[in-house]
Amino acid sequence: MSLPDTPTPPRDLLIDREYVILIDTEGGMCRLHPQRFNAIDPIRHPFPGSVTNSVIVGEHFFVGTWVERDLSLARLALLDLREPIESGIEMSDLRVAVDAGKSNHHHVAGAVWSHILDAEPLAICEHDGDIVFCTHHRGIYRIGINSHEVWRRKPLGWDWLSDLPDGDVLVKLISVDDSIWAFSLGGGWVELEGSTGHVTRKGIHQFKSSTHDVWYGGDGNWLFSLSENRMAWWNSEAESISVANVSGPIQDACMVEETWFITGWRQDMRWSASQFHSEPDIGVRAEIGNKIVNRNESGFWVLDNRGQWSDFVIQGISS
Repeated sequence: MSLPDTPTPPRDLLIDREYVILIDTEGGMCRLHPQRFNAIDPIRHPFPGSVTNSVIVGEHFFVGTWVERDLSLARLALLDLREPIESGIEMSDLRVAVDAGKSNHHHVAGAVWSHILDAEPLAICEHDGDIVFCTHHRGIYRIGINSHEVWRRKPLGWDWLSDLPDGDVLVKLISVDDSIWAFSLGGGWVELEGSTGHVTRKGIHQFKSSTHDVWYGGDGNWLFSLSENRMAWWNSEAESISVANVSGPIQDACMVEETWFITGWRQDMRWSASQFHSEPDIGVRAEIGNKIVNRNESGFWVLDNRGQWSDFVIQGISS
């Protein structure tokens, strides 16, 4: 079964329970059908700028951060996915508001709540029905879906990264069981208590590359997208690490039965536990893979940067 092209080129695709949300490269959003993946709404722009971080929380809430760098504006907002996504203020009108000193009057359209952020948002995740997010040099916050604060903590730091520019800047937050894991650009990692934000344990990966993104595969398995055309597999339970070369940045990954399925810079890759200390299987694709989706009986599908779907290219794995 083929899947239709997305209406605009994708930046991200959120899939959770009964919702599939397309976020495009221009900050546009729409809902896709959860089985057929066709657009069921027009593309809307709730706020100018890019949707830099997003997550589905609970049964029907979308939480995202909107950043307009030219105007130095950022918003954190919650949308109810049971309601149509709305378009908000146009960029030209927002520029006029900024010039008049009234930019704080404008928020994300259709939001249940929308907050002004005075520092750049870096990462976000859902934890036990709440929202955990961090901003640049301002710390980490856990809030409820009604935006009340559960806890906040000061920014994380690692002594060995103090001399590395932006080494302690967080790039990813991931909820695992009762913990929240945080990962920094310079290879730092921390496990936090989800209920309090207190540090349980922390460490540094000396990858000699910057960390761009991180995925969790269960049972202590983590996959890192690194600079210098590299990726790494870390098992936090066995305390073992393996690093492999790739053709360019990894865009998405998921783990099934101790095997990573990975897509990225004109490559699909399969990296199994039996290959932990060797190179993964590699298949070449024409475009950049953006999102990999396990369609179960239909196999793995990859959404590319043009908004087109295709089979995972490694033989024996595609549908």
